[in-house]
Amino acid sequence: MASRRTLGGGRVLGSGRSLSPAVIPQRPQQLTPSESSLSLASSSHTSTTETDDIASRVALESNNGPVGAASASSRLVCPICNEDMVTLLQLNRHLDDNHQNLQEVEQDEVKNWFEQQMKKAKRFQPLAVLNQKLKGLDVFESNATAPPSLISTTPPRSSHSTHSTPLPATLPETLLDPDDVVTKAHWQRTSVHDSCSDPLCGKRLGNTNGSINCRHCGKLFCEEHIMYQMKLSRSAQHEPVRGLWCRVCETCYKSRPGYNDHSGLERDHTQEFTAIRRRTVDKAYLEVSRLEKRLSRLTQLLANPPPPENDQSTSSFLWSLAGSKNHIRSLEQSVVTWEEDARVLHCPFCQQQFSQYSFRRHHCRICGRVVCGDPATNCSTEIGLNVDAPVATNGLEKSLGQVAVDVRMCKDCQHTIFSKSDFARQLSIRPPDQRAYENLVQFERGIRLLLPKFQKLLQALQDPDKPPTPTQLTDATKVRRRLMDAFTQYDVAARRIRDLPTESPTQERLQKAIYAQATTFLHLHMLPLKSLPKLLQHATPHGKPQAKPSADPLAAIRNDQARPQGSRASSSSSAQVTALEAEEKELRERMIVLEEQKFFVEGMIADANKRRRFDEVASLAGNVEDLTREIDQLQGQIAGMDFATAYAAGQEI
Repeated sequence: MASRRTLGGGRVLGSGRSLSPAVIPQRPQQLTPSESSLSLASSSHTSTTETDDIASRVALESNNGPVGAASASSRLVCPICNEDMVTLLQLNRHLDDNHQNLQEVEQDEVKNWFEQQMKKAKRFQPLAVLNQKLKGLDVFESNATAPPSLISTTPPRSSHSTHSTPLPATLPETLLDPDDVVTKAHWQRTSVHDSCSDPLCGKRLGNTNGSINCRHCGKLFCEEHIMYQMKLSRSAQHEPVRGLWCRVCETCYKSRPGYNDHSGLERDHTQEFTAIRRRTVDKAYLEVSRLEKRLSRLTQLLANPPPPENDQSTSSFLWSLAGSKNHIRSLEQSVVTWEEDARVLHCPFCQQQFSQYSFRRHHCRICGRVVCGDPATNCSTEIGLNVDAPVATNGLEKSLGQVAVDVRMCKDCQHTIFSKSDFARQLSIRPPDQRAYENLVQFERGIRLLLPKFQKLLQALQDPDKPPTPTQLTDATKVRRRLMDAFTQYDVAARRIRDLPTESPTQERLQKAIYAQATTFLHLHMLPLKSLPKLLQHATPHGKPQAKPSADPLAAIRNDQARPQGSRASSSSSAQVTALEAEEKELRERMIVLEEQKFFVEGMIADANKRRRFDEVASLAGNVEDLTREIDQLQGQIAGMDFATAYAAGQEI
């Protein structure tokens, strides 16, 4: 028994968690308390805690702090009944003899205490967890985060004061409730029949929908339409820097300054970059101007060379461009000084070594550098120019024509002089593929403009209350014919783009993509256009069967002929033959287009199978089936056309 229970060393039986809030202990005394004080403390405590359980009493007796420690040092007391003991052995025997049932009672009380705590935890834990989760997750911005400039710092503590307590920081003005700071003078007053000020809401305001004033405009809104927030000043004006977060309506939120400024801050550096670039551009323009002047002077000398100095009596005709080479070289060297041949051993562009006969040196007539004339590298080439050669006649200058002049220039001088003009020329020249595509786009624009007009005419013809007039039939026929011609030209333009010769695989893919888009456009708009006249053949006013004379005007749209009533039999038979021939031609053209589309889609199916895109194969196979079905229908219509009857009727007449 004694081995199971060992007291001493400050151990406590039971737990102090079920105790009421502990009383603030008094300051410890320097001397050991007397027996009278201990007896008074123990008696007073016993009288006040008679209703407490045993574990609480044990905990209270052991948690008296320094007082208990001092009494334990002077004498031994039973922690349960407060009986004085002489030795520790006597205390153990006393506990074993008089307090044997303490273990069971204590276990029961501890168990009951834990059960009570678990019940309390289960009862209050959901609320605590909910508060912890929702803490800081407010819908709106909080004004608790004050700007650093508004937070007042605590004054530094003096190094001489040892017991100085830190002063609490004064709350900044931004921590106040915005409703207490921002003015309410402009708020709309509540009444009985208030409704939401949102133009699309109109709900009645009250306890169900809420009634909240917009802090900026002051109007009343429901809870749903005042879920915006922006910073306002004391006068309820937008203040994005030092304002307070306030609830506002959608109109005030989206109309605040800066909301629709999507470009952000702009800082224009154009003038700075222009000033920096002007230095390089001016230098380049100066170089271009200098070389152009040299070229102009050289061409004028070569086109109209002066007579040689050694023979003034020689005719100027003998000293033309085919004259002495030495004289021409002297004229060329008078424009710019040539570089010495012996100083240059390699071409400055291709770095090939010069030789005496096989790889000769040449001079650029514009800059005077020594370059090679290899046609493979084009380091220097002869540029052919046509120069006007003016001749003075009777004191007047007249142009006698153009003289062809060849001037050798290096690649640098060519680029400097002609790059700007070449670029402008390239911009003005349109390549064949661009012209073909612009033609295709023009046809497509015309088709899209004519289709709505044709649809309106067909709707007017299908009205059962108003039979179509000959004028309407004629207009519909003309519009349909124009559309068919436009579709034919559109198809020809698409094929021309597809068949353009090219060496670039990218250009080839581009041309095929344009043709595929054109084929899709034809499939979407041309086929419904040709099927609409068939529907008109069965259109009758008010659903009644229509006689043959009245059916002729509707069929005239398909036959491209508007036949007036009361025509002669001969003209009717000839018109019928012409209509049949036109219809056969249209059917065959339509069948050709469908066969091309079928061939194109089959190629796409083969390509998709190679790329293992089986999801695309299924949809493309459906398109092939539709095209095959339409081709079979067209073939049946062509085979069923009765040309024999039309020709026989014409012969009888």
